[in-house]
Amino acid sequence: MPADPQAVPPIDNDAVAAALSTIRAQQIIPAELITLVEGVILLSESARKQAKVTLPAREAMASDEELFAGRPLLPSRDFPCDMNQALELFPRLLALMADSGGEAALAARALQDAVDAGEISPSVALNARLHEAVPRPPRALDFVTTSALAPSLALAAEQLAKLVPENMPYEHGHCPLCGSQPLISFLRGAEGQRHAVCSLCAHEYRIRRIACAYCDEADQDKLKLFRVQDYPGVRVDVCDTCKAYIKTLDYREQDGNPIPSLDDLATVALDIMAQQQGYSRPVLYAWGF
Repeated sequence: MPADPQAVPPIDNDAVAAALSTIRAQQIIPAELITLVEGVILLSESARKQAKVTLPAREAMASDEELFAGRPLLPSRDFPCDMNQALELFPRLLALMADSGGEAALAARALQDAVDAGEISPSVALNARLHEAVPRPPRALDFVTTSALAPSLALAAEQLAKLVPENMPYEHGHCPLCGSQPLISFLRGAEGQRHAVCSLCAHEYRIRRIACAYCDEADQDKLKLFRVQDYPGVRVDVCDTCKAYIKTLDYREQDGNPIPSLDDLATVALDIMAQQQGYSRPVLYAWGF
């Protein structure tokens, strides 16, 4: 069942530029890293238009009853992707890193040396990224493999999302498509429905308003949140059961097309605060760092 690459919506360049400008003004994340993210976004947008994925037969996926019970439509290890494209993007992403300067450039050269020496196989590393819930070091390899797979994974997710029954009750924090943990959550709509963004396939899905997005804890005595005046419209939800945290963005009154992955970077100061209070983030940022 081939997926239609034309189904992918175009990126909002103005929204990307505005978000990156905000991140630069904060002077928390190194300028070369922001430039690198910008280059990856542009490369990924072009790649998504060219990606080719083939979906398995519906019978090979989880049934509607299994979805309701919490089984993902397809586990991440079986998730459709364009591996040929990912292998082609691997050296291009290394080149972007090398051109960015700073520590990223040093890491890119070390990773390239390891590839040239046969110590790291791009195909093995890309397949490992699909099989592992949390990437392993070095972080440069996380960055390249995550970014190389992202375009076709997002395309596959967009097609697979059409197979999930509309308005299906979903009581779990993990992604209903691939089973991966959420990157970030946000509120949308007049009723403030809470949604999450998958850390692997970027699928957006509705989750419970009051529950831990990672361990499904629903006891309000074990769930807390905090806000910081300098970041209006953003809160940090923490769970005392699993000691994890997730940021929740309020998009109910925001104009335009927000980009959760960039809003995640724009609020990195809140990650630092949460970690200082003893909570951890189970996933990396959208680009694998």
